[in-house]
Amino acid sequence: MSNKRIRPITEKLWARNKYTVMAKGYEHYKNIGEALKKAQSPEELLDVYDLLKKTLTLPYTKKGMRTTLQHMWGYFKKRATSEEKEEFIAVMNEQLTDLNPLTDHNIEVIQKQIWKLLETYPSDYLLQSSFVQPQRKWNEVYDQKQLRIVLREDYLKESSRK
Repeated sequence: MSNKRIRPITEKLWARNKYTVMAKGYEHYKNIGEALKKAQSPEELLDVYDLLKKTLTLPYTKKGMRTTLQHMWGYFKKRATSEEKEEFIAVMNEQLTDLNPLTDHNIEVIQKQIWKLLETYPSDYLLQSSFVQPQRKWNEVYDQKQLRIVLREDYLKESSRK
C-alpha cells in the first residue's frame, strides 16, 4: 500500500469509528481528529491508528453517548416525524439516566433505536459506523470496493519503503 493509499485508509478508519470514539468522550474525538489532520508521514498515521485502537478500549460515558446521539440525530431530523423524535429523545433519556450506571443493555437499546430509524431513513455513512455495527471489526473498511482489515503492519510496511 502506498503513502497515497495509507492516508485515505486511515481517514476511512476514522469515519468508521468516530461515533464510537465520541461516545467514549468528546475530548477523545477531538484529539484523534486533530492528530489525523496533522499527520503527514506513515509513522504519524500509525500513531493515529494506535490512538484510535487504544481509545476504542475505553468505556462509554453518558455524556459522550448523549453527544454522539445528538450528532447522529442530525442524519434523521429533517425526515423523521415529531413522534419519532419524541421516541428517540425518550429512549435516550431513559437509557442515560443519572440514577444508574451505563450498561451494555442501555447501549444495545440505544443501538436498536438507531437501527429502527435507519430502516426508515437509511444513511450509508451511519451504516458504516462501528457504533451502529459493533459486531464488525473496528479496522474493517472498504478500500477500492473491497472489504479489508487494516493492520499495524500496513503502516510499518509503508514506513519502511522510505
